[in-house]
Amino acid sequence: MRALSLVLVAIALAPACSPYSPDLGTTPFLCNDTDPKCPENYTCQDGGGGRMVCVLPGGTVSDANADSSNCANDSNLEPNNDITHATQTPLDISKKAIPYSGLAICPAGDKDTFAVTLSTANENIDATLTYDVGGAVLQLSILNSVGGAIGNGSPMGMNVSHANVQTLPAGVYYVQAFGPASGTFTTNNYKLRIVTCPMSNPDCCPVGMTGC
Repeated sequence: MRALSLVLVAIALAPACSPYSPDLGTTPFLCNDTDPKCPENYTCQDGGGGRMVCVLPGGTVSDANADSSNCANDSNLEPNNDITHATQTPLDISKKAIPYSGLAICPAGDKDTFAVTLSTANENIDATLTYDVGGAVLQLSILNSVGGAIGNGSPMGMNVSHANVQTLPAGVYYVQAFGPASGTFTTNNYKLRIVTCPMSNPDCCPVGMTGC
Protein backbone atom coordinates (compact mmCIF):
# COMPACT_ATOMS: atom_id res chain seq x y z
CA MET A 1 0.00 0.00 0.00
CA ARG A 2 1.34 3.43 -0.84
CA ALA A 3 1.48 5.98 1.96
CA LEU A 4 -0.15 9.24 1.01
CA SER A 5 2.89 11.15 2.22
CA LEU A 6 5.02 9.49 -0.46
CA VAL A 7 2.51 10.49 -3.10
CA LEU A 8 2.62 14.11 -1.91
CA VAL A 9 6.43 14.19 -2.02
CA ALA A 10 6.41 13.00 -5.63
CA ILE A 11 3.79 15.57 -6.56
CA ALA A 12 5.69 18.38 -4.88
CA LEU A 13 8.64 17.77 -7.21
CA ALA A 14 6.51 18.14 -10.34
CA PRO A 15 6.03 21.68 -11.77
CA ALA A 16 2.65 23.42 -11.83
CA CYS A 17 0.72 20.56 -10.24
CA SER A 18 -2.52 20.65 -8.33
CA PRO A 19 -2.35 19.41 -4.68
CA TYR A 20 -3.17 15.90 -5.93
CA SER A 21 -2.45 14.13 -9.18
CA PRO A 22 -5.69 13.27 -10.99
CA ASP A 23 -4.46 9.73 -11.76
CA LEU A 24 -3.24 7.88 -8.67
CA GLY A 25 -4.57 4.43 -9.62
CA THR A 26 -6.96 2.16 -7.78
CA THR A 27 -4.55 0.83 -5.14
CA PRO A 28 -5.59 2.29 -1.73
CA PHE A 29 -3.23 4.53 0.25
CA LEU A 30 -3.45 6.11 3.68
CA CYS A 31 -5.67 9.17 4.14
CA ASN A 32 -4.02 12.50 4.93
CA ASP A 33 -4.28 13.73 8.52
CA THR A 34 -5.75 17.09 7.45
CA ASP A 35 -8.24 18.19 4.78
CA PRO A 36 -8.31 17.36 1.98
CA LYS A 37 -7.81 13.84 3.28
CA CYS A 38 -8.00 12.32 -0.22
CA PRO A 39 -7.72 13.48 -3.84
CA GLU A 40 -10.80 14.30 -5.89
CA ASN A 41 -13.05 11.26 -6.54
CA TYR A 42 -11.40 9.25 -3.73
CA THR A 43 -13.16 8.65 -0.40
CA CYS A 44 -11.55 8.12 2.99
CA GLN A 45 -12.78 4.76 4.31
CA ASP A 46 -12.11 2.56 7.34
CA GLY A 47 -9.74 -0.18 6.20
CA GLY A 48 -10.11 -2.07 9.48
CA GLY A 49 -8.58 -1.58 12.90
CA GLY A 50 -8.88 2.20 12.65
CA ARG A 51 -6.70 2.38 9.52
CA MET A 52 -8.21 5.01 7.19
CA VAL A 53 -7.43 4.70 3.49
CA CYS A 54 -8.29 6.60 0.28
CA VAL A 55 -10.21 4.41 -2.16
CA LEU A 56 -11.64 4.95 -5.64
CA PRO A 57 -15.09 3.55 -6.47
CA GLY A 58 -14.52 -0.12 -7.24
CA GLY A 59 -11.18 -0.21 -5.42
CA THR A 60 -10.44 -2.84 -2.77
CA VAL A 61 -8.75 -2.38 0.59
CA SER A 62 -5.86 -4.66 1.56
CA ASP A 63 -2.98 -4.05 3.89
CA ALA A 64 -0.05 -5.29 1.84
CA ASN A 65 0.79 -5.12 -1.84
CA ALA A 66 3.90 -6.42 -3.53
CA ASP A 67 4.59 -3.02 -5.15
CA SER A 68 4.73 -0.99 -1.92
CA SER A 69 7.93 -0.60 0.08
CA ASN A 70 8.85 -4.24 -0.61
CA CYS A 71 5.98 -5.44 1.55
CA ALA A 72 4.93 -9.05 0.99
CA ASN A 73 1.49 -9.54 -0.54
CA ASP A 74 -0.72 -11.24 2.05
CA SER A 75 -3.96 -9.80 0.66
CA ASN A 76 -5.43 -13.32 0.37
CA LEU A 77 -5.74 -13.30 4.17
CA GLU A 78 -7.14 -9.78 4.44
CA PRO A 79 -8.86 -8.07 6.07
CA ASN A 80 -7.69 -9.43 9.43
CA ASN A 81 -6.83 -6.34 11.45
CA ASP A 82 -9.06 -7.29 14.39
CA ILE A 83 -10.83 -10.28 15.95
CA THR A 84 -14.03 -9.56 14.01
CA HIS A 85 -12.17 -10.09 10.74
CA ALA A 86 -9.64 -12.68 11.92
CA THR A 87 -8.22 -15.24 9.49
CA GLN A 88 -9.72 -18.60 10.44
CA THR A 89 -7.22 -21.41 10.99
CA PRO A 90 -7.89 -25.19 10.97
CA LEU A 91 -5.92 -25.59 14.20
CA ASP A 92 -7.14 -28.16 16.72
CA ILE A 93 -9.80 -29.27 14.23
CA SER A 94 -7.82 -30.97 11.47
CA LYS A 95 -4.20 -30.24 12.46
CA LYS A 96 -2.05 -29.27 15.44
CA ALA A 97 0.38 -26.91 13.71
CA ILE A 98 0.19 -24.45 10.85
CA PRO A 99 3.03 -22.38 9.35
CA TYR A 100 2.37 -19.13 7.47
CA SER A 101 4.94 -17.38 5.29
CA GLY A 102 4.90 -14.34 3.02
CA LEU A 103 3.10 -12.20 5.60
CA ALA A 104 3.51 -8.45 6.15
CA ILE A 105 2.76 -5.83 8.74
CA CYS A 106 2.22 -3.00 6.28
CA PRO A 107 1.44 -0.06 6.37
CA ALA A 108 2.22 1.38 9.80
CA GLY A 109 -0.57 0.50 12.22
CA ASP A 110 -1.47 -2.74 10.48
CA LYS A 111 -2.31 -5.84 12.53
CA ASP A 112 -2.72 -9.46 11.43
CA THR A 113 -5.10 -11.61 13.49
CA PHE A 114 -5.56 -15.39 13.35
CA ALA A 115 -8.39 -17.29 15.06
CA VAL A 116 -7.69 -20.56 16.89
CA THR A 117 -10.59 -22.70 18.14
CA LEU A 118 -9.74 -25.15 20.94
CA SER A 119 -12.24 -28.02 20.95
CA THR A 120 -11.09 -29.46 24.29
CA ALA A 121 -9.93 -28.00 27.58
CA ASN A 122 -6.40 -27.92 29.02
CA GLU A 123 -4.61 -27.19 25.78
CA ASN A 124 -1.72 -24.85 24.97
CA ILE A 125 -1.36 -22.27 22.21
CA ASP A 126 2.21 -21.66 21.10
CA ALA A 127 3.13 -19.03 18.49
CA THR A 128 6.50 -18.12 16.96
CA LEU A 129 6.92 -15.05 14.75
CA THR A 130 10.10 -14.59 12.70
CA TYR A 131 10.54 -11.20 11.03
CA ASP A 132 13.03 -9.92 8.47
CA VAL A 133 16.24 -8.34 9.74
CA GLY A 134 16.45 -4.66 8.82
CA GLY A 135 12.76 -3.78 9.20
CA ALA A 136 10.52 -3.08 12.16
CA VAL A 137 10.75 -5.21 15.29
CA LEU A 138 7.41 -7.03 15.19
CA GLN A 139 5.44 -8.11 18.22
CA LEU A 140 3.07 -10.95 19.05
CA SER A 141 0.14 -11.48 21.41
CA ILE A 142 -2.32 -14.25 22.20
CA LEU A 143 -5.82 -12.88 22.85
CA ASN A 144 -8.94 -14.26 24.52
CA SER A 145 -12.38 -14.42 22.92
CA VAL A 146 -13.04 -10.70 23.45
CA GLY A 147 -9.61 -9.51 22.29
CA GLY A 148 -7.87 -9.14 25.65
CA ALA A 149 -4.20 -10.11 25.78
CA ILE A 150 -3.55 -13.28 27.80
CA GLY A 151 0.01 -13.80 26.55
CA ASN A 152 2.59 -11.50 24.99
CA GLY A 153 5.57 -12.46 22.91
CA SER A 154 9.09 -12.42 24.28
CA PRO A 155 12.29 -12.05 22.22
CA MET A 156 13.84 -15.38 21.27
CA GLY A 157 16.93 -14.58 19.26
CA MET A 158 17.66 -11.51 17.13
CA ASN A 159 14.45 -11.46 15.05
CA VAL A 160 12.05 -13.90 16.71
CA SER A 161 9.14 -13.35 19.10
CA HIS A 162 7.60 -16.30 20.96
CA ALA A 163 4.34 -16.51 22.95
CA ASN A 164 2.85 -19.44 24.84
CA VAL A 165 -0.30 -19.77 26.95
CA GLN A 166 -1.06 -23.05 28.74
CA THR A 167 -4.03 -24.92 30.22
CA LEU A 168 -6.68 -23.03 28.31
CA PRO A 169 -10.41 -23.80 28.43
CA ALA A 170 -12.14 -24.81 25.21
CA GLY A 171 -13.10 -21.79 23.13
CA VAL A 172 -11.92 -19.29 20.54
CA TYR A 173 -8.60 -17.51 20.86
CA TYR A 174 -6.56 -15.25 18.61
CA VAL A 175 -2.91 -14.85 17.70
CA GLN A 176 -2.12 -11.30 16.62
CA ALA A 177 1.01 -9.84 15.01
CA PHE A 178 1.72 -6.10 14.93
CA GLY A 179 4.49 -3.53 14.73
CA PRO A 180 5.50 -0.30 16.48
CA ALA A 181 3.13 2.64 16.13
CA SER A 182 5.96 5.05 15.31
CA GLY A 183 9.68 5.24 14.75
CA THR A 184 12.13 4.83 11.90
CA PHE A 185 10.80 1.37 10.99
CA THR A 186 7.11 0.55 11.29
CA THR A 187 6.62 -2.20 8.66
CA ASN A 188 8.19 -5.58 7.99
CA ASN A 189 7.66 -8.99 6.42
CA TYR A 190 7.41 -12.09 8.57
CA LYS A 191 6.42 -15.72 8.93
CA LEU A 192 4.33 -17.22 11.70
CA ARG A 193 3.97 -20.73 13.17
CA ILE A 194 1.05 -21.55 15.50
CA VAL A 195 0.76 -24.83 17.40
CA THR A 196 -1.97 -26.22 19.66
CA CYS A 197 -1.09 -29.10 22.00
CA PRO A 198 -2.75 -30.88 24.93
CA MET A 199 -1.17 -30.12 28.30
CA SER A 200 -0.26 -33.81 28.59
CA ASN A 201 1.95 -33.47 25.48
CA PRO A 202 3.14 -29.83 25.29
CA ASP A 203 5.52 -30.56 22.40
CA CYS A 204 3.05 -32.55 20.32
CA CYS A 205 4.15 -31.13 16.97
CA PRO A 206 7.88 -30.31 16.87
CA VAL A 207 9.40 -28.59 13.86
CA GLY A 208 10.38 -31.16 11.27
CA MET A 209 7.76 -33.76 12.14
CA THR A 210 5.58 -34.78 9.19
CA GLY A 211 2.52 -32.52 9.13
CA CYS A 212 4.10 -29.97 11.46
